[in-house]
Amino acid sequence: MKTIESSKVAVLLAGYTAWAAANLFRGFSPASIPLIVLFTLLGISLSTSMFPLIFACSLIGLISPVLMPWAVLVSGLLACATGSAMKIRITGFIAVASTLWLIPVSSSIPLIVIAAASALIGKKHLRCFLIPAGFIISVFFTGLPGSLITEPVIAGSTIAAGALSYDIPEVNTSRQEVLLPAPFEGTWVVWIAIEAGGVRDSIPMMAISLGEDMLFLQSGTDTLSFTMIPGDTLAITLVRKFKPFNHSVIHAVAGGERL
Repeated sequence: MKTIESSKVAVLLAGYTAWAAANLFRGFSPASIPLIVLFTLLGISLSTSMFPLIFACSLIGLISPVLMPWAVLVSGLLACATGSAMKIRITGFIAVASTLWLIPVSSSIPLIVIAAASALIGKKHLRCFLIPAGFIISVFFTGLPGSLITEPVIAGSTIAAGALSYDIPEVNTSRQEVLLPAPFEGTWVVWIAIEAGGVRDSIPMMAISLGEDMLFLQSGTDTLSFTMIPGDTLAITLVRKFKPFNHSVIHAVAGGERL
């Protein structure tokens, strides 16, 4: 018994040390605090069958700040659903609740309510049913949980035989802005073809901006052209938030020629 408790303390200390080291190298951010709860859950679940998965989620959360909310949610919900001890289920609930500031509140409410109920319910079969039900309800009405703060993505570009082409990823509610920087030399005429949809109204859903100029567009197809010089950046920005029964998405291709 003492050996197991000593091992749990060792895992807790190792986790907390890893969290401190990550903050030392990256700089402290309040968004990393849920990792403390995750490592606590890792330590107290050492002698359980869920330990390997929580350990994997802990590594993912430590290595990737973007995936960290997912890692905490998965571990917390797993603990609420399968934890045999009340302290494991309560810690799992705290882990789920700790992601409140990382994902939109509307997305987290169903998950937190279900996690709280599962932590207090003694019947394992009922807990295992409530967790996926709560997650499905949350996704259906509020969308997939993700980081509240998303950084713009820079589109890749290639130049061959005087022609410029961009590799533009899909723009959606989890990737809301893509930047197309101009080449480092010369003046370029850049064209962009856009196809946007997934909404049920005519309210503008995206903004195309270059410097101080900004153009708002509705869903549909559009083709635009711009003149760009070194230092210019063309931005495609989704201005719509998630809404049930809508899937806002923008597909774009772009290229250009040097003048």
